[in-house]
Amino acid sequence: LVDALAEAARARPDSADDEAGHERARSAAESFLFRLLEALPATAGLFQLNAGMDFRFGPRAAEVDLVSRDLALAIEIDGYYHFQGLDAYRRDRRKDLALQRAGYLVLRFLADDVVVRLEETLDAILAAVAFRRQPLSKP
Repeated sequence: LVDALAEAARARPDSADDEAGHERARSAAESFLFRLLEALPATAGLFQLNAGMDFRFGPRAAEVDLVSRDLALAIEIDGYYHFQGLDAYRRDRRKDLALQRAGYLVLRFLADDVVVRLEETLDAILAAVAFRRQPLSKP
């Protein structure tokens, strides 16, 4: 079962619109995680899938796999194409910095880990959600 789910995480569905006219996830791992977060009471309705941001990254608006604007929390799911070479790695680090400059806490997960290490992935997301919901403390 784990192997089948891991394979689903590596799959790349087409980017056609779904029946409701919403853009689908660019990977099975994104779709799986988004649907799971929508089903959890602590995260239901918090995240948007493949959302455009209000700042540019390269020639167009930045886009994040899953984003909660209310909590300023960005989740990126890295598939095999993120490890094609040093330039891909550098691009991801520049994107993280751009998101951080915009005030976002950035979480990055391997697509395989969304399935194979789901409990760890969810623990990290739930901890980040709880952290961002805390009122800012004064030093």
